Amino acid sequence: MPNLVDLRGAEFNRVKHYFHPGIRVLEIGGGNGFQASLIAALGANVESIDVAGQPVGAESHFFVSLYDGRTLSFPDHVFDRVFSSNVLEHIRDLEATLAESRRVMKDDGVAIHILPTPAWRMWTSLSHYIHILMRVTGIRRADTTQSSITPTEGLLQAVGVWNGIKRVLRAGPHGEYPSALSEFWYFSRRRWVDVFQHNGFEIVAMAPSNIFYTGYGVFPWMPMAVRRVLARMLGSATRIFVLRKSP
Repeated sequence: MPNLVDLRGAEFNRVKHYFHPGIRVLEIGGGNGFQASLIAALGANVESIDVAGQPVGAESHFFVSLYDGRTLSFPDHVFDRVFSSNVLEHIRDLEATLAESRRVMKDDGVAIHILPTPAWRMWTSLSHYIHILMRVTGIRRADTTQSSITPTEGLLQAVGVWNGIKRVLRAGPHGEYPSALSEFWYFSRRRWVDVFQHNGFEIVAMAPSNIFYTGYGVFPWMPMAVRRVLARMLGSATRIFVLRKSP
């Protein structure tokens, strides 16, 4: 049954043709190193970085270096590819990160970013109530597709009674944005195009991932083939942006 690894692997398959033996790749927000391991398996030389290490005992697929979330400790113009998957929406100082990624890219390099869509935001907001019902009734899921979705266990202790009630009644934001509602704009194609162009990139290609899922993974048994059909009807969970440096 699909879980987060399966979903990320399916998303990566949509962009793997950009990675070739011998090229240098920087992955921002490597997590447990799963996608870095896929890139390395294609023969590329990968540096994967993230702001936090994995919990003790968590499965690790590839070595991920820690960094401060702002400054990349690499020389100018050294990477053929910069890659991120479901990461940029979590970066508070996005302009600094994009400026640094542009600095370390070769002039003919390519940046590839996979980002959630407004469709993901809508279906995640709606599945919030299924998630709450499953928790209340004691039904457990086999996976969750977004680790940033706050679990209900310990919620009241963590945020207080009133804030906990509000989090139950409505879905919270996924990324570094004011609310779930605002993310319909922040996750839009137009907004991301504006952000990339403002920060010195031109769009080479844009495409949906053609995979449907929500942030709560309430139907983990759903086959990938069904997710692709649903993506055509309900919208893809993520969109792929391929960028070059603006002249």
